[in-house]
Amino acid sequence: MKFSRLFMILIIAVCFMFPASVFAEPVTINWWHAMRSARGKVVEKMIGDFNASQSEYKVVGTNKGNYDETMNAGVAAFRAKKQPHILQVFEVGTQTMMLSGAVYPVFELMKDAGIKVDWSRYLQAVLSYYMNS
Repeated sequence: MKFSRLFMILIIAVCFMFPASVFAEPVTINWWHAMRSARGKVVEKMIGDFNASQSEYKVVGTNKGNYDETMNAGVAAFRAKKQPHILQVFEVGTQTMMLSGAVYPVFELMKDAGIKVDWSRYLQAVLSYYMNS
């Protein structure tokens, strides 16, 4: 399932930003998403399972409506300096997010956190998703 793999990669990336030994309480990671109904229940279970699996981080998932509503809420929150740590955006919203300036590219996040990534392991999967054979 591409969504669960992406979710775990994002969670791991955010986790690397925070040295757990510095905090006595779990670091809260706010994640706004557009998953409702059956998919929303799957997301809630994933979050619950992740939170139960460790005590250093606590993911708080919040449904903000459909894809457009979630993206618009994220941009508005960014402008008000009250954005979540992670925002789910659908591929059509990529340009809007980039033009809003409300993005922190993963390659910059990893560089700023001092984490070396072999991008060749990830980019082909992304390219394959958007390419026709």
